Amino acid sequence: MTAGVQLSARRLAIGAAVIALAVPWVASVVFAHSGLVAASPGPGETVGGDVSVVQLFYGDIIVTFDATITRQADGELLEAEAVMTSEITGELRLAEPLFEPGEYAVRHTVLSIDNDVVEAAYLFSYESGAPEPILVFLPDAADSGLPWWGLALVGVGALIVIVLAVRLILAVCRARAAAPPKVT
Repeated sequence: MTAGVQLSARRLAIGAAVIALAVPWVASVVFAHSGLVAASPGPGETVGGDVSVVQLFYGDIIVTFDATITRQADGELLEAEAVMTSEITGELRLAEPLFEPGEYAVRHTVLSIDNDVVEAAYLFSYESGAPEPILVFLPDAADSGLPWWGLALVGVGALIVIVLAVRLILAVCRARAAAPPKVT
């Protein structure tokens, strides 16, 4: 191969290596989110007793926290204070404990340490005779996405694409080296 073809092949190989190294990083950024991992009262739960605080736990460090609670029957926004209590928790402190039976919507927004804004909401029900709220852990994030075999399949597919790209680069370099020089 000529010096120009070797330099071109080297640049293409370096570019392929950069792309191969970037794929896992991009995938980790796509799958990393500060989602809700536990709450009290939790999503879909029916609670009773003294409900004056809604606790929210997140899967990553959060920088800011905001939340509201609304009674679904009439859409009334209840008076409450959103307080970030630690790097992974926030509380919605109600001015008065819940007393009216019905469904309530908790809307929450967090800014994670990686500047990812997550906005979400869930419903729970209040009935005076129901048990007091307990901490409810949401399904594991790994269970809610692709199964392990799906991630493995994506990884194998990415590897196949990289191998084929390298083979194409090498074939192009060989073809350039075998081609007669251009006459100018």
